[in-house]
Amino acid sequence: MGGSAPRRDHQLPVETTSFVDRRGELNEGRELLARARLVTLTGPGGVGKTRLAARIAARVRRAFPDGVRFVHLSGLHDPALVPLAAADALGLHDHSAQPPLHALVEQVRDRRLLLVVDNCEHLTGACARLAAALLHGTGGVRVLATSRHRLGLTEEHLLEVRPLPVPDPDGDLSAAEGYPALTLFADRAAAVVPGFRLTRGNLESVARLCRRLDGLPLAIELAAVRMRVLDVDQLLDRLDDRYRFLTTGSPAALPRHQTLRAAVAWSHDLCTGPEQSVWARLSVLAGSFDLETAEAVCAAGAGVGEAGRGTGLVPTQVLRPERPAGHAGGAVRGVTSGERARPAQALAATVTLPPLAGAPGGAVPSVPGPAGGLAPLPASRPDPPVASHPGASPGGPAPPHPVPCPGTLTLPPVVSGQGGVIASPVGSGQGGVIASPVVSGQVASPAVSGQGGVIAPPAVSDQGSITAPPAVDAAGDRHAGTAPVGLRTDEVLDAVAGLVDKSVLGREPGPGGVRYRMLDTLRQYGLERLRRTAGEEDAARRRQRDWMLRRVEDCERGWFGPGQPETVALLRADRDNLRAALDFSLSTPGEALAGLRIAGALWFYWHACGAPREGLYWLDRALAANPEPTRERARGLWVAGLLAAATQDFPRGRRHAGDALALARALGDAAEAAHAEYVIGVLKLFGDDLPGALQHFEATVARGPVPGQHLSFVGLDQVELACALGFLGEADRAVKVCEDALALCERHGEQWVRSYVLRMLALAHTVRRDWPLAERHARDALRLKLAVHDVIGIALTLDLLASIAVERDAHRHAAVLLGGADRVWTDIDAARWGARTLTSVRRDTEERARPALGPDAFERAHRRGAALGLAELVAQALQEPARPRTGAPEAPYEDTAVRLTRRETEVARLVAEGLGNQQIADRLVIARRTAEGHVERILSKLGFSNRSQIAAWVTAQR
Repeated sequence: MGGSAPRRDHQLPVETTSFVDRRGELNEGRELLARARLVTLTGPGGVGKTRLAARIAARVRRAFPDGVRFVHLSGLHDPALVPLAAADALGLHDHSAQPPLHALVEQVRDRRLLLVVDNCEHLTGACARLAAALLHGTGGVRVLATSRHRLGLTEEHLLEVRPLPVPDPDGDLSAAEGYPALTLFADRAAAVVPGFRLTRGNLESVARLCRRLDGLPLAIELAAVRMRVLDVDQLLDRLDDRYRFLTTGSPAALPRHQTLRAAVAWSHDLCTGPEQSVWARLSVLAGSFDLETAEAVCAAGAGVGEAGRGTGLVPTQVLRPERPAGHAGGAVRGVTSGERARPAQALAATVTLPPLAGAPGGAVPSVPGPAGGLAPLPASRPDPPVASHPGASPGGPAPPHPVPCPGTLTLPPVVSGQGGVIASPVGSGQGGVIASPVVSGQVASPAVSGQGGVIAPPAVSDQGSITAPPAVDAAGDRHAGTAPVGLRTDEVLDAVAGLVDKSVLGREPGPGGVRYRMLDTLRQYGLERLRRTAGEEDAARRRQRDWMLRRVEDCERGWFGPGQPETVALLRADRDNLRAALDFSLSTPGEALAGLRIAGALWFYWHACGAPREGLYWLDRALAANPEPTRERARGLWVAGLLAAATQDFPRGRRHAGDALALARALGDAAEAAHAEYVIGVLKLFGDDLPGALQHFEATVARGPVPGQHLSFVGLDQVELACALGFLGEADRAVKVCEDALALCERHGEQWVRSYVLRMLALAHTVRRDWPLAERHARDALRLKLAVHDVIGIALTLDLLASIAVERDAHRHAAVLLGGADRVWTDIDAARWGARTLTSVRRDTEERARPALGPDAFERAHRRGAALGLAELVAQALQEPARPRTGAPEAPYEDTAVRLTRRETEVARLVAEGLGNQQIADRLVIARRTAEGHVERILSKLGFSNRSQIAAWVTAQR
């Protein structure tokens, strides 16, 4: 429920509600992981597999020096993405050309870590291949999986997660409070009814209720929420009534499945009509989502005719072409200083693509933009009419009547002698009457089952209004009418609040504010409801896709400007929904062009945020589905070329970039041609063709910006020119180019390109041997790269700072930075892509630092750097004191950035008291071997060689 939904980082899920006692399963899980490398927790939906897996992982965390990582698969449906999701969870940034699974195994081959893979049941084959590859290709990686079914590997050990034990309500209840099912109910009930506790007066009813729910945690939590308006006896009576409705239609269903479905369906019945509709429509969202996304997916015609509210589209008026002096071709400038930066920050001059052709729902006419351009496409379309108005022509407008909401009181239709249907009045919930549109032979509001069943009596909602329970269908489940509900944006907000209140949606913090999440069991139920109305699922998925398209294009327009860290965080939070939007577009007839638009507009995310493999996967699919010569294809080709270059597939990169340039020129699209030319120049630079790269980027920088070109590439052209100049020894020219690029970035508040400009400035000043200035620029670059999570840029800059530290005789600092850089590179490519320049810089740094420190001191400092987390490592690089005076001995290394765990701090204090390892073990009631491991890790983290140094360090901290 609200507390059960895991947070979407890749560490262990944060528990926001109490965890009921599962001591037996916890101990059994720990024991299985101690002797087996693959353990799968199996059990029905709602039994608590995810929570138990997280608890087991937390208990064994210390046994895995390289950490515990959580792979969330609930929002993933494409088997090909499973290795990429695992690599993402592990923080790997593979840029090789080998298959993703092979690359993953290669990068973790020497690590000791635990990978928790959650919700495997819908991707069993892909998860089995992942587990098998890790088991056979590594020696220290263990896998803890959760699934409703086993993975089927011979190495697999199973742990069945059973429902919580429940006492016999008719037996001895003197020890009933020790049963976890009752404890769970009491805990969740107390959250909505402060002061609630188990008493002699309610113990039997609570036990009977939990037994009725088969001890399933999710079912118990759903029922406990109702305590806000009902007491335990009322809960039990109403649950029994709902259970009878459910089980009469499907005797073949498994008892536990019936129980959970009864609890979920009962919660659904007690929702208002708008809440039911929002529940169903939100079920198309694959992961967490924010309120804007919920409104876009659930509101009828969201974003249309609302003056840009929530559309994410920049008005075409802000795209102002201008021809500054010296730029014959002219450039498109962005908003000026003091103007609102969102949604069109910096140069809002990305290509604005025309409306999608042939999209379902009718074409949206193009709106002329400035200078003959096209205005952005409103990506949302109104819902299709539910039924034709009597007498209306085919394809005519929808009737003006409101559509009845599920849950309102619906009277049975009166059937005419000729089979026609007379519209029946329905209660609006506010006392009004609305008419249901009908056509001959159709029932607009079916309250009677297909079997001629009995109409269910009306129920009372939380708000006190009368709602008629939907009819029971052939499967024994009750359902609402087939008519979709048109909702306003404010109604969606109220419905989301109601679903959070009923624990259907979980609330969690996220980038930009609150985000919401629906558990898989509840999502699947919502999808079933949605699919009962023809066309509703496709309409909801199309609205979701259109919203993602708008959001992505909005982010791309604002990328060259302030707010880049926030943009990165938002898109990472939206990953599952971006994947769902891409998959819908590329697997649904007539929607492929939108998929190409999304994949192409995400170029900055694929490239800047270290996701080239996944970007290539989607672009390959999108380009294959869109062979027509369009500007969207031209963009997709150069983006694919850029990502291929990033994965060292240079022939493929050159082929795609060349095709993109030819197509863009044939279409007369100067902006996409300029983008393709950038990729061609980068490939020359990557291929060590420095003279060719210099000539190429001299020409593009001299040409200046072209209309529609993204300003990121204007800055990157200058960065690559400075790089070529620096490598060719022309430091003074490189500095001048960098200063021009820096001014451009600073005018727009841009950080990502600016970080590369600063790194190039640092390189240029190393050529000049101006070490203080080089170090200052490199540190500034590192700070920005951490802000936008540019892991590759961080690795490159750490190498540079280590080499500068050696030049400044700060050898211990150089060794620490080199250790940290080596650790970051293992998440990318331990061989540094085999690049001669990079490997030679690293080798020279070690060859100078090692003899200056001595082998043992160098190794300790190197290990210490490798043990630091990314943020700690960057902090260390930025906080290092200035170089000691020439000839003076290096000061003892003080690491204010090192963070010992709570237990390590305890051990360090005992070491400072003079205790030996056995004495520490006795004091803390741990094994001697465990105590020795703590001491060794403390020495490694602090870079010390003996216990007296730990004691001195502890004293200094006081």
